[in-house]
Amino acid sequence: MDELIPIGQFSALTWLSPKALRIYHDQGLLEPAHVDPSSGYRYYSADQISVAAGISMLRRAGIALAEIAEFLRAPSTDRVDVWRTALEVEVTERRRMLQHISRLTERNEVTAVPDSKTTTLQRAIPVLASLDLDATQHFYAERLGFDPLFCYPDYAISGRDGVQMHFWLTDDSDIPKNTSCRIDVTGIEALYEEMQTAGVVHPNAPLCEQPWGMKEFGVLDGDGNLIKFGERFVTADRTCALDAG
Repeated sequence: MDELIPIGQFSALTWLSPKALRIYHDQGLLEPAHVDPSSGYRYYSADQISVAAGISMLRRAGIALAEIAEFLRAPSTDRVDVWRTALEVEVTERRRMLQHISRLTERNEVTAVPDSKTTTLQRAIPVLASLDLDATQHFYAERLGFDPLFCYPDYAISGRDGVQMHFWLTDDSDIPKNTSCRIDVTGIEALYEEMQTAGVVHPNAPLCEQPWGMKEFGVLDGDGNLIKFGERFVTADRTCALDAG
C-alpha cells in the first residue's frame, strides 16, 4: 500500500478533480490500482500519472470520453491527425460564420430608436429560383465567392460581404431563365476581373457605363438567373453598346 497514491494526492499531481477521477473510473478510462473494499477509497500507482495527464489533455482538446476510451485501447497518431483535421475544419467554419455575422451586424447597426410612426426600408434580399440547392450553393461559393450559410430541404441562403442571396427550390427550369436581380457594389472593375476569371460574365452584358450613371455588368448563375452588378460613376454622357456576342 506504501507504493500507492491516495486519490486526493493523485488529483493534485494530475490536475484532475476527484470527481473527474471517479467518472473516468466508472467509464473504464482510468481504473484505480487499488480500491479499499471496506471504505471504497481509491488509490493509484505512479505509472498512471502519465495516463491521467493524457486523458486530461484530450478532454481539454474537446475529445469525447467514448473516443478517448477507444484511443487508450489502441493509441494511434493517425487518430490524432483525424481529430486535428476535424478541429481545423470546425474552427475555419466557425470563424467564417462569425466574420459573416460581424459584417451583417456592422451593416445593420441602428444608432437610434426609429420613430414608431415612420417607416424606413432597411434592405432588400434577392430570392432566386434553384433547380438544385446544393449545386446552387456550390456554384455561388466556387464561382461568385458567396459563403453557404444555411441549407434547408427547399430553401438555402448564401452570403458575401454582408449581402445575402436566398434560393427557393423549383423543378421548373424556365423560372430561373426569366429571373434577375441587381447588386450595387464598390470596386466594380476588380469584381469584373474576378467574374471574368470565373467565366460567369454574361456574353451580352460586359462592363459598361450606362446613360443613367452606372457602371454595370451581368453574370449568369448555374440555373440561368441573371445577376447585375452596378456602381455609380461621375463621368456623364458616356455609354457603350452591348456586345452582340
